[in-house]
Amino acid sequence: MKYAKGEAREYAKEALRGIWTSLPYHFTENDTLDEPAIRRNVDIVIDYLQVDGHYSDGNVAEFWSMPLDERKRAQEVMLEATAGRIPLMAGTHHQSAKEALALTRHAQDIGCDFAILLTPYIASNNDRSVLAFFRYISERVNIGLVLFNSPGATYPISPELAGELVKIPNVCAMKQADHNPYTTLRLQEEVGDIIQISVADENVWFHNMTQLGHRWLLTYTPHMYQVPGWLPIKEYTDLVLVGDVARAAEVSAGLTPIRMANAKWIMEPWRKGNMSQSAMKTWMELIGMAGGPVRPPVIPISDAEREALKADLESVGLLQKARSSV
Repeated sequence: MKYAKGEAREYAKEALRGIWTSLPYHFTENDTLDEPAIRRNVDIVIDYLQVDGHYSDGNVAEFWSMPLDERKRAQEVMLEATAGRIPLMAGTHHQSAKEALALTRHAQDIGCDFAILLTPYIASNNDRSVLAFFRYISERVNIGLVLFNSPGATYPISPELAGELVKIPNVCAMKQADHNPYTTLRLQEEVGDIIQISVADENVWFHNMTQLGHRWLLTYTPHMYQVPGWLPIKEYTDLVLVGDVARAAEVSAGLTPIRMANAKWIMEPWRKGNMSQSAMKTWMELIGMAGGPVRPPVIPISDAEREALKADLESVGLLQKARSSV
């Protein structure tokens, strides 16, 4: 551990800044963990996309399709691959408090910087149960805990519940995936001066930096929208931080066509209940990263869909930029 339990929030203030991505895990055609592919993509996002941190074992990583021993090994591979170059947050989500604790302890023991947890999926449709779940884990670990508010998947963390959860000493941050701007504003009012908040949506990152003072973006799009030699998210982020908001707005606006492609292929299917990891991994392959198979219940995209996705990425200019970076 790089900090004591009571120092988690101070450590988070320094570590949870800038642009963080969340890579998928990769599987072989024989349905085993593809460790070389994981390592390759970690090197790309650190060395060429210049991300400031990484969140492993999230929804995009298909954690819910993996047995616990495989999840633990995947965390180890991610940590080995980062090699201390950037901080690492491990997803330790599980319905069982005991299994979530085991994953969180493992993340702590191998040296991850933070652990992030969804609220439980069953038998927790109330604030008291969620509080009991997080207290159970917190009392047994020292690692900083990040709350994951994902109301489309699990019981939502309201501003009022967040106000209770931050009384847990090592709760140090929140990934806010409720895209209702009012919820974000209320969370900011309730806990924004206590823990770090990241809205998991690049669409509002420019606004949240300039209007809310946010300094931490955690989402999957940094490795989808950017390629070596062309880093528009980093560019407009850096421009905001040096005070050139007008130029930052221009760079941000230039991403609109790519955002529309992401909405079509990733977010809209996801909102309709069709997990879109296959399209995500195909997108990554098309821009030169490792992709690979998905696991049930995720459905692979068809050959026709792959060609349509390729055409869309050509039309927005992303594949040309990827080719020019080779």
